[in-house]
Amino acid sequence: MRTSISILFFLAAISPALTLPSQHLRRQAASTCDQYTPITSGSYEVQNNAWGAVPGGTSCVSLGSSSGSNSSVQTVSSGSDSVAWSTEFNWSGDPGAIKSYANAQAKDKTPCKPLNQYKTMPSSWSWSWSSSSSIPPTGNIAYDAFLNPTCNTPGDPHAYEVMIWLAQLGGLDPISDGGGDPKPGIQLAGASWKLYTGTNTQTGTMVHSFVVADVGSPIDDFSGDLMDFLNYLAQNEGVDGGLMVTSVQAGTEISLGQGKVETGRFSIAST
Repeated sequence: MRTSISILFFLAAISPALTLPSQHLRRQAASTCDQYTPITSGSYEVQNNAWGAVPGGTSCVSLGSSSGSNSSVQTVSSGSDSVAWSTEFNWSGDPGAIKSYANAQAKDKTPCKPLNQYKTMPSSWSWSWSSSSSIPPTGNIAYDAFLNPTCNTPGDPHAYEVMIWLAQLGGLDPISDGGGDPKPGIQLAGASWKLYTGTNTQTGTMVHSFVVADVGSPIDDFSGDLMDFLNYLAQNEGVDGGLMVTSVQAGTEISLGQGKVETGRFSIAST
């Protein structure tokens, strides 16, 4: 019995130390500057996706947010249906070449299935951006969705890429065949949009980009049904409703500059 009591006291004495490594690992996992490695919060996954990175540049993402968004800024618990996160970046080089698309997504909330089997895809996103540089960053703050023939299409080309630009930063223009004029006056999700269409010459993917009509008034507190945009393309632009929705992300494409984008709250769901 004395031996058992001694063992219990020994275990009680060392148990706090045994838990320290896992606590430390959780803190470490709250941010990353890795090119692709994601960090997670409940159903949500956040990553840098610095696919066009150039030497000397950086892009980092962190869970939680501290200031500047239009909603109550908070670190959302792992069991929540939303996530708060931020990205800080500093890129140089060609202002027309995207360096990173730091983003959040929730794959289990937008599972891979045909476009015409989705009924709704409600999403809300409150964000803000800042920069200590006298030259604003060049890029966008946008949703990005991909449509493919199957759920297992490896890599590019995708059949379609669909972007919803809530903000156009520093004069970066969407892909547009021949620099053609966009289709104006599209009313969706309570706002007016211009639709640009063009082919990504690097991948062969057809890209449809809805850009907020008034560039000077970005939508920094969005709430709407993303299916409004996807259904518009199926009904008016010849997009095949049988194509699979393989991913839906929300983030910021940056080609040049230094700054920070904070998301106070991002959520997405579907039926």
